[in-house]
Amino acid sequence: MNLLTNAAQAVSGRDDARITIATKGDNNMVTVEIRDNGPGIPAEVLPRIWDPFFTTKDVGEGTGLGLSIVHELVERHGGTIEVETKLGEGTGFVIRLPRRTV
Repeated sequence: MNLLTNAAQAVSGRDDARITIATKGDNNMVTVEIRDNGPGIPAEVLPRIWDPFFTTKDVGEGTGLGLSIVHELVERHGGTIEVETKLGEGTGFVIRLPRRTV
């Protein structure tokens, strides 16, 4: 939900706002991709996006915990998360989690 909330905030106010969610899987891995066509993340900010309490939002608009929590949960479940971003074109997060059998 944190990734979707961030994507919604990134495209807020855009006439051409777009958020896409794609999933795929095989016997070993499940992949979830969440992409938006917002402004993208500046290169100087990228190294800090996973840091607890880091935010680029105005005071009162966010705590800076969303991406930190996502990162922690994905790693706790043995997965990986990557960010792909381009200024003026948008941002995508790719989560890969091992498939567990019951």
